[in-house]
Amino acid sequence: MAADISSSAPRTSPYTGEWEYDVFLCFRGDTRHGFTSHLLSALSDKQIRTFIDHKLAKTESIDELISILQRCALSVVVFSEKFADSEWCLEEVVTIAERMKKVGHRVLPVFYKVDPFDVTDEPRSYMATIDREYKARSSFLEDKKRWMDAVNAVANCAGHTSQAIKIESELIKAVVETVQKQLIDMSPSINRNNLVAMGSRIFEIERLLAMDKLDDTCIIGLWGMGGVGKTTLAEACYERVTSSNKGIKHLFVRNVNEICEKHHGVEKIVHKLYSKLLDENNIDREDLNIAYRRERLSRSRVFVVLDNVETLEQLEQLALGYVFNLSKVFAAGSRIIITTRNKKVLQNAMAKIYNVECLNNKESIRLFSLHAFKQDRPQDNWTDKSHLAISYCKGNPLALKILGGALFGEDVHYWRSLLTGLRQSGNLGIESILRRSYDKLGKEEKKIFMDVACLLYGMSRSRLIDYMATMYSSSYVRVKDLIDKSLLTCVPSENGEMIEVHDLLKEMAWNIVKEEPKLGKRSRLVDPDDVHKLLSTSEVKNWSTSIVNLFKGIVMVIPRRKRRKVTDMHERGYDPLEEHRTTEGICLDLSGTKEMYLKANAFEGMNSLTFLKFKSPELDYAQYPLKNVKTKIHLPYDGLNSLPEGLRWLQWDGYPSKSLPAKFYPQHLVHLIIRGSPIRRCWEGYDQPQLVNLIVLDLRYCTNLIAIPDISSSLNLEELLLFGCRSLVEVPFHVQYLTKLVTLDINVCKNLKRLPPKLDSKLLKHVRMQGLGITRCPEIDSRELEIFDLRFTSLGELPSAIYNVKQNGVLRLHGKNITKFPGITTILKLFTLSRTSIREIDLADYHQQHQTSDGLLLPRFQNLWLTGNRQLEVLPNSIWNMISEELYIGRSPLIESLPEISEPMSTLTSLHVFCCRSLTSIPTSISNLRSLRSLRLVETGIKSLPSSIHELRQLHSICLRDCKSLESIPNSIHKLSKLGTFSMSGCESIPSLPELPPNLKELEVRDCKSLQALPSNTCKLLYLNRIYFEECPQVDQTIPAEFMANFLVHASLSPSYERQVRCSGSELPKWFSYRSMEDEDCSTVKVELPLANDSPDHPMIKGIAFGCVNSSDPYYSWMRMGCRCEVGNTTVASWVSNEKVMGPEEKSSEKVWLVFNKNLSSTGSMGSEEDEAWYVKYGGFDVSFNFYFLDYDDEIIKKVKIKRCGVSLMY
Repeated sequence: MAADISSSAPRTSPYTGEWEYDVFLCFRGDTRHGFTSHLLSALSDKQIRTFIDHKLAKTESIDELISILQRCALSVVVFSEKFADSEWCLEEVVTIAERMKKVGHRVLPVFYKVDPFDVTDEPRSYMATIDREYKARSSFLEDKKRWMDAVNAVANCAGHTSQAIKIESELIKAVVETVQKQLIDMSPSINRNNLVAMGSRIFEIERLLAMDKLDDTCIIGLWGMGGVGKTTLAEACYERVTSSNKGIKHLFVRNVNEICEKHHGVEKIVHKLYSKLLDENNIDREDLNIAYRRERLSRSRVFVVLDNVETLEQLEQLALGYVFNLSKVFAAGSRIIITTRNKKVLQNAMAKIYNVECLNNKESIRLFSLHAFKQDRPQDNWTDKSHLAISYCKGNPLALKILGGALFGEDVHYWRSLLTGLRQSGNLGIESILRRSYDKLGKEEKKIFMDVACLLYGMSRSRLIDYMATMYSSSYVRVKDLIDKSLLTCVPSENGEMIEVHDLLKEMAWNIVKEEPKLGKRSRLVDPDDVHKLLSTSEVKNWSTSIVNLFKGIVMVIPRRKRRKVTDMHERGYDPLEEHRTTEGICLDLSGTKEMYLKANAFEGMNSLTFLKFKSPELDYAQYPLKNVKTKIHLPYDGLNSLPEGLRWLQWDGYPSKSLPAKFYPQHLVHLIIRGSPIRRCWEGYDQPQLVNLIVLDLRYCTNLIAIPDISSSLNLEELLLFGCRSLVEVPFHVQYLTKLVTLDINVCKNLKRLPPKLDSKLLKHVRMQGLGITRCPEIDSRELEIFDLRFTSLGELPSAIYNVKQNGVLRLHGKNITKFPGITTILKLFTLSRTSIREIDLADYHQQHQTSDGLLLPRFQNLWLTGNRQLEVLPNSIWNMISEELYIGRSPLIESLPEISEPMSTLTSLHVFCCRSLTSIPTSISNLRSLRSLRLVETGIKSLPSSIHELRQLHSICLRDCKSLESIPNSIHKLSKLGTFSMSGCESIPSLPELPPNLKELEVRDCKSLQALPSNTCKLLYLNRIYFEECPQVDQTIPAEFMANFLVHASLSPSYERQVRCSGSELPKWFSYRSMEDEDCSTVKVELPLANDSPDHPMIKGIAFGCVNSSDPYYSWMRMGCRCEVGNTTVASWVSNEKVMGPEEKSSEKVWLVFNKNLSSTGSMGSEEDEAWYVKYGGFDVSFNFYFLDYDDEIIKKVKIKRCGVSLMY
């Protein structure tokens, strides 16, 4: 067996990050004060820890040298003219060479002013001095052979030479880069996952990322064929960046295209973006509107990976419409990595594109060997066969891993058979290789793989194993084997390990299913058309209804077949149900299918069916109460006769009946999921099935449900989800005894009256009881609580379980019966206290109970939200020491001041005060909040900001919306160099603004009725791209059209691709050269584009200015302006503005919206650098510019009327 052949080939020693030194630098003294000192300095600049041998006394033994080398990740040997004159240098090389042989120690030779040929092929002349000085030594010949062998071994490694790179600084740069790549290749994540040739790739991507540059935002695109390793490469970069940049917000969104197809849009991903990047997990606030969240996101420095983006539309929606200007989405210094097979997506987004190429022959043989031989090179006598094997894979890593795994442990005959089969099949593509690996699996392994690839990918590993254990033996071992063979992938997530399947393997699985020409015999159905044909065609329904007549001797009519007598059918052994008995799984996305009408016996005869899933993706993130939930699967009035009793998984979102079939006894059921259904009971009557194998019971949004099924025997139940079951009055007492229960969600069960007195499960992690009318909470003993939500409840007293919430957990408390601040000792991720009767946060009792020898112990939270506590008057001085990220205070009208901050703090990043109208001042000591990035004082009574505001050097955003008493802003605000957003709409009393900060991006002063003028430096701000001053009557009168023209024209100098001005008014500036005609369509402007001219004297178009006068409507709180450019009936370019929140209008009025855009994109190329600008291409043509407005759902708003519009070409 190939796997049993021994080999002395060493595995490369991994770089664990625990080395004392990264590099051992071996050199001769003739380079000490020149090349070597410069190299040492360059390595140190890159934070590479380097040991040089002058730190080792020459009197010390070689054993000490060996000890030091064992503490170094790799060695750099500088071969110079006099290197071989030193016995010590030669002994160092001997030691390095021995470690190379024994443990795969990595070595980088550098030939400085010597010819590598002299060192490797003419060692005698290179070592002539040694001959003269040590010839008399008795051991000379033995020593010389050791030295020559070692020098030859080290010098033959890949390295650098001054002959090839003659400029010394460039040579040093090349050496440092190679060292960086080697260290990356040796990093734990690379070695742990047997990744090959990643060091150089990651190095190049990190060079493109330039994480040390904080003044821009950029996209890096990883482009390449399927299976080439784009996602793996992105994962490795993600792990490295997030581990070395602890303060940056980060998110990895896997398989964007699949999520979009499954959920018909990016809403789920956008929700994840917000909740993760803004730390809003499980947060639900009435006042948390989309504008507020986007504003917060725009001042956050983030690192985001969007994996497998297929279309520009997906990217546009994920980038909130700002594909061409991500600085409007994220703060400067943010980085986005996109992986895709579609190069146009990256070109359109103006990404820096990194082409992920296939592996070369050397890299391929190494990766293949890691899986075929469990070492990094072929075993003896297997080299030729290995090279033949990799020739079929064409350097594709996925194919190499799977083929290597298929051949591991097999003898030469199996190798020959498999490789011959690949060659003779005539299909040497990747799928052929993947299929060979699949064909090698055992019967149960094949079934598990097909189940996961077609139906169950994306599940948690533990839940998948539990589910598989009900059907297959040794499910844990078999899933692990499939992971080891690279057919399944284990991906870390917040909820544990998730099982995923590569797209190529999914395609292979679907193709295997489709190999069966008869639809009813296909084992798994996922295509909507196939499911529709199977369940709702007359063919299936007629077969089903006629089964009862088989023995009556009547003649059956088989659709599209000739008539037969029953006796003839029996004689020929024909079974009319045979064609759909073998289906094992059906999975249907209801949002992508047409209406289906089933007969009562639609599922009769499907005895093999174990998996039935009709899913509505919109229910995954549904808002309560549900609106317009419509089913697309219709049943007869009396419902179904039955469902297959072998079902393990039953999910039917919107199930259109009051109960499940009475004859359905699912003793094997593991998952029962019925959401958004009019169901009243799962089973009617007293004869309830025993659901002994049930793990998940999910009946969310079933508003008519009056009772849950009997789960007294469901001792393995882990999830009981009843969110929004508002007709439910009781959770049965036997839930108390479900000792494996992990999640209990009874949020918004408004009529719930009775709960078990206790929950015995020690495994409970998530308990959600929001909006219940109960006065007593069950006793909970679990010490594993991560989320405990008691918002909008009427509890008489707080349950003791609130003290059981684990570190970094979430605790939400609510209710007027809470009169004291709870003595929470755990560090929580989020603690919310809402609508209580607390007058002050008095920590005296807390201190008395928790005093330690080190002093007073304070409660500590990452985020503390105090909302709707209308009796709260005083906050303690120590509150600043209790919070590490965000303090939110809202709707507390009695708070008059914030406490002083006695000492500098480097933790709090966000301070938000909302609807506290008695708050009249902010303490000067706010300057001690050294890490504050966001300051929001909305609807407060403050009259000014403290002059010390300029000391908040990290401040990115200030919002003073609706501070009606605000009279002044300190002049020192212009010193806030990182301030990007300044919003003070609705500040009616402020007459003027000081000079603005230099890097400001957005200024919003809407409805500032006393404001007389904009600051003098407004037009000079390079990064300012949005100014909004609607309903500022004095500003409207004083700002001439030239001001707006200058502001827009200066956009050509700005890194932003777009600038906007929005103000009140009914006329466009006079400098708009093309306008809509009064007697024609007011939303269209016709322009004859100028012919292109190569003359240097001919001015070039720098961009296009758009202008529009529109009526506002109180109904629309925000909207976007768009424009289509058409030549004849063909759209040649398009544009949509950034989203702009306008706020509710008290009355209809007219607004002027002006935009300068210097990257208006053609529909074909969307701004690709490779394509000619569209307005050059269509020079001399008549172009129609058609204006429109879009709402939040990207639907055209018809109620907002366009009064006039204009276009101006800016030179």
